[in-house]
Amino acid sequence: MVLAVLLPACTSNTGQTTAAAVADVGPAGGPTSAPAYAVTDPPAQPAASTTADTTAALASTSGQTGDYRTSARDVLDISVFQVNDLTKSVQVSEDGSITLPLVGKVQVGGKTTQQTEEMIADLLRKRYMQSPQVSVSLKQYGQRVTINGEVKTPRVLSVDGKVTLSEAIASAGGLGDLADSKRVHVARKAGNHVQDDVYDLNAIQSGQATDPSLKGGDIVVVEQSGVQVVFKNLKDLLPFAILANLM
Repeated sequence: MVLAVLLPACTSNTGQTTAAAVADVGPAGGPTSAPAYAVTDPPAQPAASTTADTTAALASTSGQTGDYRTSARDVLDISVFQVNDLTKSVQVSEDGSITLPLVGKVQVGGKTTQQTEEMIADLLRKRYMQSPQVSVSLKQYGQRVTINGEVKTPRVLSVDGKVTLSEAIASAGGLGDLADSKRVHVARKAGNHVQDDVYDLNAIQSGQATDPSLKGGDIVVVEQSGVQVVFKNLKDLLPFAILANLM
C-alpha cells in the first residue's frame, strides 16, 4: 500500500529540481540546444519549460551583490541621478578597472558595490557636482560559476583558470543523496540567448564522455531523481506503516 501511494511521485518529482534550483541563482533566455555530450533520454519537462526556467534563473542573478567583491569581467550597472552620460553598463577590465565619462579610470577590483559608489561620488564631488547620487549594482558575474540543485554545498565558485564540470561539482561537496547524476545542466549565456546543455556525470567519470570546461557566468544545476525521492519517502514512512499494521 505504501508503494502504491509513493510510486506516482517517481514521475512528478523528476526534473522539478532543475526549475526550483536554477530559479535560485541567476542572466537571460533563449532556445536550448543539444550538447556534444547531452543525455539522450527524454527531458522530464518540455524544452520550452526548461528554457523558461533557465531564463528566469539567469535573470535573477542581476542585482545579487551583498558583500560580493567585484572582479575582472564582471558587468556593473552604474547610474548617476540626472547625468545620462554616467548611467550605463560597464564591464570590469582584466586589471580590475572601469572607465567612465567625466570621471576617467576607476579601480573597482576587490571593491564592494557600495565602495564603488562612494569612490565615483567622491570623484564627481571634487570635480563637477556638490551632492552626486550614485547607484552601482552587479548585473552579471564575470568569472564566477554558480553550482546549485542536488549538490551537498551549493556555492559560487571563482574561476581563475580552467575548471571542468566534475571539478565544479566536487568543489560543492559532490552530489546530494537525491541527485540524478545523469542529468546535470550547464546553462551558459550566449549573446541574447541561453544554451542549456545536459550531461551524464557517470559517463564523464568513467571516461565515456569528455569532461566539459566551464566559463565565468555558467550555472550548473543537478536535477533531483524522482526514483531517489520515492525511496526516501518510503524509508521515512515505513516505520509508520509497520506501526499501523501492528495496531
